[in-house]
Amino acid sequence: MGRETTAGAVARHLHELRDWLDAAGFTATVERPRGGMPYVRVGNRHAPVLSEKIRIDRYRADGDALWFFYSWGDPICPARETSRAAQEITNVLGNR
Repeated sequence: MGRETTAGAVARHLHELRDWLDAAGFTATVERPRGGMPYVRVGNRHAPVLSEKIRIDRYRADGDALWFFYSWGDPICPARETSRAAQEITNVLGNR
């Protein structure tokens, strides 16, 4: 069995996060701008003004592991901890 590429891991983690957020009642889509990195656009269904773009990048403080980040650059948690990321994001955007 082959190893997963970084791009494949990023896509997988973003789709998993989208699924968690969608199940929690938020709008969530994976978007990939032309020539840019993919991200999850997430919004509060009950307060559409509350939205965020979540991206994945390498986090130097954790040995260059893949982490989720808010659009303003703050780290959320390792990308392998999708449920934790979803909880942190719902805390920021409101639970309902």
